[in-house]
Amino acid sequence: MVNLDDMDIGTLLRLEADLSDQTLDEFLEFIRRHYGLAHVSYQCPTFPGCSLASPFILPTVGGAWFEYYKEFIDPLFNIGARSVLPVDWARLPKRKRNVLPIFGAKEAYPERQGLTIPVRGPTNDVWALFSVTSNESDIDWARRRYQLVKDLVRLANYVHQRACQLHAEKNSSDDFDVITDQEVEALELCSEEKNLSEMAILMRVSAETVKARIDTARFKLRALNRVHAVSKALQAGLIR
Repeated sequence: MVNLDDMDIGTLLRLEADLSDQTLDEFLEFIRRHYGLAHVSYQCPTFPGCSLASPFILPTVGGAWFEYYKEFIDPLFNIGARSVLPVDWARLPKRKRNVLPIFGAKEAYPERQGLTIPVRGPTNDVWALFSVTSNESDIDWARRRYQLVKDLVRLANYVHQRACQLHAEKNSSDDFDVITDQEVEALELCSEEKNLSEMAILMRVSAETVKARIDTARFKLRALNRVHAVSKALQAGLIR
């Protein structure tokens, strides 16, 4: 299965160099193709000027599909407002009247699977939903669901961070001073293509500690994977 570590780093860097609603929309389309999904969408009802009735929306392939589903998004918004866990549409209470249409109209909208990931901003009052659908069978979906959810949770938070930069955090920027010398050293060794065992020996710590430092640096840099973190560190002049 294609996963996050295989993602084209150039696509990420282009998004960061020219951040706009259009490039963010193009990034969602890239995610859709990368993971072989039917549709991907981001919905935020908490940006200034937005509401549950009129959220900020970035859909892929938009059109009739999204116009249909957004009428029945209420149960997902209700869950997203109070949850941090991914919601598999198959586990929604189908007996509720406003949920049933999501699973209907199979001739026009044949997606068999749906997944919604609630995401939070710098403060809990800025939250959004990241949703995907797939045409896969239950067996195929179950086979890759675990890794897919892991990847999509990180991607959902990344998309939310970028959307917040555009609509909720106009003056925000990455603070590179919070990255420690040990984290910089780990990123430098990553850039030299050292594996965890080699890095552990050179840094005189355990492999688990090395991994933790890389992951912490990645989080602080708002990077999706290690290659992305190294690229951002190089751009920022943290490593050479």
